[in-house]
Amino acid sequence: MSVFGGVDDLELFLSRCRVMTVGSVPVCLAATVFFITEEGWHFGMLLSCVLPPIAAFLGVRGKREIRPGMAAAGLALALATLPLTFVVASLGGS
Repeated sequence: MSVFGGVDDLELFLSRCRVMTVGSVPVCLAATVFFITEEGWHFGMLLSCVLPPIAAFLGVRGKREIRPGMAAAGLALALATLPLTFVVASLGGS
């Protein structure tokens, strides 16, 4: 018995991870441009330029090699990018 219900569930999970990680790249870059124009540059904003492409690489590679752990790591990194950016920017911008 596998952790996932079957092959279809695994394929669906990997596909969703890939789509969400690749979709996080333009979202984070647009948010970075918006916050730079509103608040100015903070070094914490560099995270939202670097982490989404890494997350997208992990998501696409996890889907291609059928590695759910790698795809889940990419998804977690994509979801944590914006909150992590805001925390680091607020700590550095005091």
